[in-house]
Amino acid sequence: MSHESSFNVPTLPGQRECSKLAMIGVRARKYFANFCTTEKAQNLFFEYFLPASQVVAIGHPFIHYQPGAYLSQFSIIGFILIGIIFLVLGLKLKTDEIKDAMRSSHVFIVAIISSLFVTGSIVAAITKQLPWDAMGQEEKVSMFGPYEFRIGLLLYYSVPCTITAGIVLVAQAEGNLPMAGAVATVANVIGCYTTPILLKLFLSNLDAQFDIAGVLIKLTCSILLPVIAGKLLQCIPPVPKTVNRFKRWISVITSTCLALMLWMKVSKAVQDNAFDGVKWQSLLLLIAFVLMMCLINIFVNSTFSVLLCLRNTYIKVMLLMVSQKTLVMAVTLVQVLPASLGEMGLILVPCFVAHPTQILVFSFIAPQLKNHPSTLLVRAGCRPRLLLCASVEPEQEISG
Repeated sequence: MSHESSFNVPTLPGQRECSKLAMIGVRARKYFANFCTTEKAQNLFFEYFLPASQVVAIGHPFIHYQPGAYLSQFSIIGFILIGIIFLVLGLKLKTDEIKDAMRSSHVFIVAIISSLFVTGSIVAAITKQLPWDAMGQEEKVSMFGPYEFRIGLLLYYSVPCTITAGIVLVAQAEGNLPMAGAVATVANVIGCYTTPILLKLFLSNLDAQFDIAGVLIKLTCSILLPVIAGKLLQCIPPVPKTVNRFKRWISVITSTCLALMLWMKVSKAVQDNAFDGVKWQSLLLLIAFVLMMCLINIFVNSTFSVLLCLRNTYIKVMLLMVSQKTLVMAVTLVQVLPASLGEMGLILVPCFVAHPTQILVFSFIAPQLKNHPSTLLVRAGCRPRLLLCASVEPEQEISG
């Protein structure tokens, strides 16, 4: 036996296990040390602040509704929050994107029409055939829920396309960002006037009517004027640089304003016992309805894309931007609609259900459009079938 081997001590099974556990512990510490850096913590905070704030805003009133219900008595608070949100929109508004988008005006116009009018009309036709509980009925009988759910669906699908989520998904799918930004901006400005008019038309058989002129005046003061003020502030040289530098924190401010509006409306609804008797099956049916509308929106906007023979980058805008709806505008309109339309907390329930559902659906579709666009929409050999197709698109893509 050699000199070295005579000093070898056999390793016991327990010691080997301890050594393995120690190595696992070292690797786990390194992983969490890398994961819990300040930069990554900030990224997680900014990425999940909006959904987390909405969950808190909806859930907290069911635990303690008194503060939110008390603040909901002061309508001026809601208008201040709306003003802040749309002042920020004005600060971020880029008119150069609209000018670039007009180079492909037929895409721009069809996207605006589809976003503002087509989806709401489809939802109005479908929901009119469903058996809802009558407004004010104490005993909830229908599986589809109270009539306020129908008003909420009409409201949500009549508002324009989403801004932030849509642009993020278009960028992820490598779509045309200038067109996406232009469509979102113009649609949201026009939508604050078209949505109340559409609601009045869709609810023409409802006894509770509302003064459309009064609603439009309120929307002008609370939406359009702050947007104009924000755009004018861009003329001050330090303002655009400051907005660009703190854009993530500014998004936190707008998310907080939105969450506060949700919190006050839900608190008031809980105080009025508006959710009593609402069946959980009704919520499942709402989710199923939203999923069905996602498919319908994809089909409608895919059809427009084929008929117009759009390039791939424009198709991604039609599918990912135009097919979605904005929660901000829906909550804003609830602030100015008359109480005679029903319990506002119940009207907001379909919006709460629809918004995260559609984001999940299109978040799955965006990577597929980037990697395998041809599998989702076959465009080979398509020919113009509308008069709009006669206009020839510029050969060069609009720069992103």
